[in-house]
Amino acid sequence: MRASHTRIARIALAFVVAIGAGVLTNAVASPPSARAGGVLPMKRHVSTQPAFVLFKPDGWKVGYEGAGGTLRITVSDAAGTSRAETAFAPNPQGRYNTLSFMSDKLGEIRSRYRDLAVGGVAVCRDTAVSCAVATLSFTADGVPMRGRYYFHADPQIVSLRSYIAPATQFEAQRATLLEVLTNIRVAGAKPPLAVRLVERRATDGSLTLSLPADWTFLAQKGTVLAVAPGGVSGFIFTVFAVMPSNYGVRPPPGVIISGYQPPAQFAPRIFAQFGNRNIRVLGAAADPATAADCPRRIGKGCDAADVQLSWTSPEGNNCVGSFKLLDAHPGVTGQWFSVIAGVWGPGGELARHLPLLERIARSFRINDAYAAKYIQDGLVQLRAQERKTRSAMQGLYDAIDANQAAYEDRAARKAASDAKGDDYRRGNSYWISDLEGGKIYATDPWGTEDTRTGARIEGAPYNYIHFEGQNPVHSSESMRELSSYEVQQLGRR
Repeated sequence: MRASHTRIARIALAFVVAIGAGVLTNAVASPPSARAGGVLPMKRHVSTQPAFVLFKPDGWKVGYEGAGGTLRITVSDAAGTSRAETAFAPNPQGRYNTLSFMSDKLGEIRSRYRDLAVGGVAVCRDTAVSCAVATLSFTADGVPMRGRYYFHADPQIVSLRSYIAPATQFEAQRATLLEVLTNIRVAGAKPPLAVRLVERRATDGSLTLSLPADWTFLAQKGTVLAVAPGGVSGFIFTVFAVMPSNYGVRPPPGVIISGYQPPAQFAPRIFAQFGNRNIRVLGAAADPATAADCPRRIGKGCDAADVQLSWTSPEGNNCVGSFKLLDAHPGVTGQWFSVIAGVWGPGGELARHLPLLERIARSFRINDAYAAKYIQDGLVQLRAQERKTRSAMQGLYDAIDANQAAYEDRAARKAASDAKGDDYRRGNSYWISDLEGGKIYATDPWGTEDTRTGARIEGAPYNYIHFEGQNPVHSSESMRELSSYEVQQLGRR
């Protein structure tokens, strides 16, 4: 039998709730909500680029940002007013500094919301101060808002997790927002793609290239463009004619209108031709050896460089690639041309796609061996770019794993404690029967319910205040009490 003080606490809480709500002895109470804690039904959401998994209510929106070694994931309701957000970034200071991190972030928030009020600040009782929490209130677009912010810093990473809602809806949505926040899981690297390649040949026989069967392949006269579905990966070796003016007529396909530009400046113009956006030059290195050979190879001088780019495809995929560009110097009419050769892959999973891109690049066969070397040079640069990105991102992912484990442990303890208090305030308790294979019984102010069958037993001995955990079917068993949080966790297994 349970200790008597537990029962006394329940009775006291029941009276407090009744008095606070102004409940009369003949009032009819509303039945308990269908799901413990007021949490909305959740659906699983999976992202592959970047890789993360979360649970959210149907109709809620998911957004993310990933650049410069940082990662931000946001889940918001249909109106966009309530949201749960998690953000990770490297810790350049390399030491615990949660309080300065919190101060910096609060300064950023205050610069946007001048009426910011901060309360409920607490820090972890770790050996070193590694985490802190605060409640924020401010006005956004004329609407009073309230949010809970969790700050964390360790030698590798800083993170900020938060949930926010209009002040009038905060308590009603808190359980759902916290449920979303604590179930965002960022995944690490995946194994390399294992895809069978099929040899493709240009219609005029000028080149061959081995590709996955679902890639688009356009090739003729010694040029080729091959693209994966969604534009996420690709291979290019082609020439663009460039004119200083369109002379009042529409330029033909493959012709770009531009004055002369060196490779790093001209590369974004090429990729804009395919409908890409957010094009950025990540790096560029001049190739004087190739430029010196241009008079012999193409009959005129040129500028050559290895250029790394990132962009967003028309389908919304983030891409990164490395290319050899050779820009021939203009003739007397101002016309010139640009040769581009290289490969690209998904920015969020480049390491996983690189082995496939290498196989494709090695399969490239063209009569001009010098031209084939452009592809190999571009691939070397792409791998170097990937190593830099992988080093930053893998370090971030490793730190996220450790950060999430620490956060989830604290969140689980806090959620279990909050759930127990919520159960008492609502007048509910939950009991698990080991004898019946983990069946859950739920009590409320009127009686006890078998959650598998829906069968109920009414009456004082079985209501929330008086029930002592004796199995209604097998009287020899004293069941173990659970919180609503523990019941939710059992349901996820």
